[in-house]
Amino acid sequence: MTCLLSACSGNDKKWDPEDYTVKSGDTIYSIAWRYELDSEDFAAWNNLKGTQFIHPGQRLHTRQPANFDASRKADIERSIAYSPQSAIETKPSVNISSSQGRVKAKKGDTLYSLSKRYGVSVERLAQLNQLKKPYIIQPGQTIFLKPLNTSGKSSTGRVTTGSTAAAKSGQQKSQAVSWPKSVRWQWPVKGKVVKKFNRRYNDAKGLDIAGKQGDAIVASADGKVVYSGNGLISYGNLIIIKHNKTFLSAYAYNRKLLVKEGDTVKAGQKIAEMGHKDKLGARLHFEIRKNGKPVDPMKYLPW
Repeated sequence: MTCLLSACSGNDKKWDPEDYTVKSGDTIYSIAWRYELDSEDFAAWNNLKGTQFIHPGQRLHTRQPANFDASRKADIERSIAYSPQSAIETKPSVNISSSQGRVKAKKGDTLYSLSKRYGVSVERLAQLNQLKKPYIIQPGQTIFLKPLNTSGKSSTGRVTTGSTAAAKSGQQKSQAVSWPKSVRWQWPVKGKVVKKFNRRYNDAKGLDIAGKQGDAIVASADGKVVYSGNGLISYGNLIIIKHNKTFLSAYAYNRKLLVKEGDTVKAGQKIAEMGHKDKLGARLHFEIRKNGKPVDPMKYLPW
């Protein structure tokens, strides 16, 4: 499920300094990853089902509310666990028609150039996307041109390029997903482990595996891509794959991403090309998370 979501922010709820303010490009999974939360727990705390959307500026709980009803979680799990293939953008690098309310920024785009291209004032674009001066945007970043029309939501919580056609053909309907109980892991790339897992350090929540620029990065197990982008600071081009109700894996510092959010992948399938972090040599940063928490991949990968 991709959740570039957009709906009521609940402005009447009590302000909590530990709440998170949604930014352009955020998804349920990317926010949950940032805070090391189980994505279904996080969605349930905020009563976010697949038919609802989050939007820039919305405030979301990052811890369980005192009045939380645990019975909500079952419905949430069913609604955000997957994304029908028909709801995925086939060409994520191509700008979406302004009539659909949002575009993907290309290399060289600025808020000023987008303002001129789509006839929306810079001030309005900054307001819609919660941007502050100097209004820096990144290639691939979703830029909202107007408040999204919630009547155009997909069943997975994302507004998509093919939503109208898919709705007419009936392909947009949700289908139940049966997640495997266990995960068979394999190495995502061949190479030397140059940094081991250490839970105490922010940059060691997984393994760093050395290689060469452009080396094939493969899915470590069967699953569904729930995040593909560069919106998480320090991860660069990142892919997150959901394998079952318990486990996620992540692949960071990539030079090129080859799969989209919502894609189903098989173990060993090429999903990215190896890149590098800052001035360090070519490497993959690989993480496994269990119920949202980082765990040592060496305990799961075959020897």
